[in-house]
Amino acid sequence: MAFSVLIVDDCSAMRSVIRRILAISGFEMGECHFAGDGAEALDVLRRHRVDLVLSDVNMPRMDGEGLLRRLAEDRELRAVPVVIVTSDGTRDRETRLLGMGARGYITKPFHPEKLRAELERVLEASHA
Repeated sequence: MAFSVLIVDDCSAMRSVIRRILAISGFEMGECHFAGDGAEALDVLRRHRVDLVLSDVNMPRMDGEGLLRRLAEDRELRAVPVVIVTSDGTRDRETRLLGMGARGYITKPFHPEKLRAELERVLEASHA
């Protein structure tokens, strides 16, 4: 089964890298949408059904924490699983974001296999 994905990062090159990593990891990806920050991500989520969001934390306008807060407040969008993909590997931040509703946390740089395994774990848990 192919999964629809939204990649949220303020760096367009990083969005492309993550998409390529998903492809080479063997992750079954259907549609892939992109957003440059949390506000743009909310707009995409209101227009397209996605199975999974991969989001950076540090972004302009609305950061990853703001996106998690807004998703938690939205009845239709709160069920969409979010995996944080960030260079911030601090345990405090990971604990805070997972407590805010993120379903997974990946620290950059990462191996394709690790990303695939985390996404499969999150998707399996959300469809259980």
